[in-house]
Amino acid sequence: MGFEIKIIKKMIFLCLMAILPALIKCQTLNKFQWNNCGSPAVNLYEVDVSPMPIVQPGNIDLTFIAEFKRAMSGGLKTKLTISRTVSGLKLPIRCYLAAGVYVGSCDYDDLCNIVAALFPSFKPETCPPSVAEFGIDCRCPLNVRTNYLIDIAEHVEVPAADSSIFSFLASGDFDIKIEAQDNNGPYACVEIKFAVKPF
Repeated sequence: MGFEIKIIKKMIFLCLMAILPALIKCQTLNKFQWNNCGSPAVNLYEVDVSPMPIVQPGNIDLTFIAEFKRAMSGGLKTKLTISRTVSGLKLPIRCYLAAGVYVGSCDYDDLCNIVAALFPSFKPETCPPSVAEFGIDCRCPLNVRTNYLIDIAEHVEVPAADSSIFSFLASGDFDIKIEAQDNNGPYACVEIKFAVKPF
């Protein structure tokens, strides 16, 4: 009986090893995916990132087309829920402190202040000119033009994730849900899926 169990375990192990490369290959997304999960204050028309998978370090093209139906009132309270899939195993990314800033699946009192803390270039002097026409001046609180089609296309440099506080984004397939609300209630919700691989 013990000998048969050992043989069965070996067979299961060999089968898993045989299909593991296929699991790894099928896990990488080849197209950025997004879903509007309830955005009463925003009409989302397009969100895209290419190439996919994102290669880091490297460059991406970011497209964001939306219309904000009302101005933001107060800070934009945001809940991030992040999970990472590697080799077919999907695990949640916890909220943790890195370099004085909480990153991962966290609840934030004001998304704008977190963006400003994470990205030193988020300030008026270095704000991309392509976003200025939409009322975005890289100051907090965010001031976005309402009832106006916002069409942003940016070429963005992606730094090496393993040398930053975003080390959890170094490789894998990611599912991120972003839920935001302001002082007037729910503002936006979007779910995104993308893949990252090292250079």
